[in-house]
Amino acid sequence: MPLLLVHPSVDLTLELYVSQALEEAIALQWERVRKRTVRDTYVKALENRLEGLLRDCLDWDLKPPTEAQVSYATLLAARHSVSIPPEALSYRFHMAMFLEAWARKSDSASQVAVKREVTLRAPVPQESTEQEDSSEAQPATCPPKGT
Repeated sequence: MPLLLVHPSVDLTLELYVSQALEEAIALQWERVRKRTVRDTYVKALENRLEGLLRDCLDWDLKPPTEAQVSYATLLAARHSVSIPPEALSYRFHMAMFLEAWARKSDSASQVAVKREVTLRAPVPQESTEQEDSSEAQPATCPPKGT
């Protein structure tokens, strides 16, 4: 007999098949938690564990963004004086789109700044001296062994 996970507002019913041994153990556990206070504690612990398991089973784009993504988004948002959209703070896909869009703007802005700096600096011609030329013409020699 499966366990049922029901979400009435979206008409979702999942049949979760577990081993016979686990099914029996769950039935025994339920007998132990007949008292309301004990049951509430058990249900709360079950909710916390189940929430993590369900989140882990989501497709990658529906998961919450990682801490690293949020940190980078915060940096980009501050740099560009924009706010992070709420959906980007909720879903990894939207966060990835935000990061891609604003990181490109950062890259293109930094490339423009580098190009300006390069064009503003005029190359300085270097004059060569005879001494430099003569040292380049003669190969360096190593002292003989034993000295």
